[in-house]
Amino acid sequence: MEGYGTPSSSDLERLRRVLGPEDVSTDRYDLLTNALDAYPGELHLPDVVVWPETAEEVSEVLRLANDRRIPVYVRGGGTGLAGACVPVYGGIVINTMKMNRVIEVRPLDLQVDVQPGVIYDQLNAHLAPHGLFFPPDPGSSRSCTIGGMIANNASGLRAVRYGVTRDYVLSLRLVTPTGKVLRVGANVFKSSVGYDLVRLLVGSEGTLGVITDATLKLRKLPKHRSTVAAYFDSIEGGVSAINAVRQEGLDPAAIEFLDRLHVELISKHSSVLLPTHECMLILEFHGYSRRGVEEEVRAATDILKGSGVVQIELPHSADEEQRIWEARKALYPSVMRASKAPITGDIIVPLSKLLDTVMKSYELGERYGVTVGVAGHLGDGNIHTNWLTDGRDTDSWMRAAKANAELVDYAISVGGAASAEHGIGIEKKDFMSTQHGESLDLMRKIKELFDPQGILNPGVLI
Repeated sequence: MEGYGTPSSSDLERLRRVLGPEDVSTDRYDLLTNALDAYPGELHLPDVVVWPETAEEVSEVLRLANDRRIPVYVRGGGTGLAGACVPVYGGIVINTMKMNRVIEVRPLDLQVDVQPGVIYDQLNAHLAPHGLFFPPDPGSSRSCTIGGMIANNASGLRAVRYGVTRDYVLSLRLVTPTGKVLRVGANVFKSSVGYDLVRLLVGSEGTLGVITDATLKLRKLPKHRSTVAAYFDSIEGGVSAINAVRQEGLDPAAIEFLDRLHVELISKHSSVLLPTHECMLILEFHGYSRRGVEEEVRAATDILKGSGVVQIELPHSADEEQRIWEARKALYPSVMRASKAPITGDIIVPLSKLLDTVMKSYELGERYGVTVGVAGHLGDGNIHTNWLTDGRDTDSWMRAAKANAELVDYAISVGGAASAEHGIGIEKKDFMSTQHGESLDLMRKIKELFDPQGILNPGVLI
């Protein structure tokens, strides 16, 4: 982009003095491994990768970049599916993986202080002895970082009951693009003290500041949980069962949907063999009394039977439950093994439009001649339509991209959103105007206020 600088030899030397030579790299291997996330887009190499360990080091990096107008991209585990950390204009990648401390757990407050590079599953393993957990549960939980979750407002498998990352972030320390270190928010569960900058920053995809630590609200681990797997011989039956469960007022922690294509891919490419039907639902119930959980499971089972279920599994051990959830977490690895470069959809619609949108996915796949499968967190309206294509086949890729774009436009037209949890990144920027209309200009002004030189994640989101 015209006007952006590139790091000079003296800039690199300054970075080495600030961070130490071992935490500054221009080696091609490091540039390549920090050039992409899980979005199968074009390769964009940064000029240099740095691994800061403190807010002060991040501040020095940003001061240098701001003075020289060098682009800066912020990276965590690289599991994002929309290209939000791809260095479109080169420059500096700030890799946060060395900022990986759980600073303090405060059980009585139901809070934890963490650095952005902490891995989600590792955080919950750290919290478990305290009887606590951080509820958002992305499919990439083994490798995604808390900083990335905050930047993208991630959710996942159990958002139906527990909500999304934004619901759990109480306060943040961040470094602005000019190098200023700020603390926003308060370590309490509610406040009324002006503009909510925390909620503004959550989901901003690294375009407004670099998060260096966060205080998160926690929940008590449920004492009892139970999983139900249900199989249907029609898509309509499975989707109607989801709506029936929600309308009945039950409170499942998760309601997951997998169609035949995804079930077959999981059985083929993972260690879990699933029965093959048109679709599969996975429901999980949490509670603090065994009786309460059992009552919800019985009620859900009755609803499923009334919706045309053909097979129900009620696991009788933790290992059996784990097998079902291992199957669900194998979804994306299985898709990646089956397709050279799938387009991973992520839309959300009102529950009343759920069946129409699922069927629209299949209609578009047939019209554009693209293999398509539907999965996702349909319990809250979040649909992942996966288009199985080969990025080396330009025609196949373009047909899939057009089908996905038409589905996103459809979701917005029925009152939904272009993304529920994957974010916008570089993939869905073109939909921001359709989604927001004239209010997008206000977002641009907010971006300019935080980042007058436009150095943070340029080419991403806005």
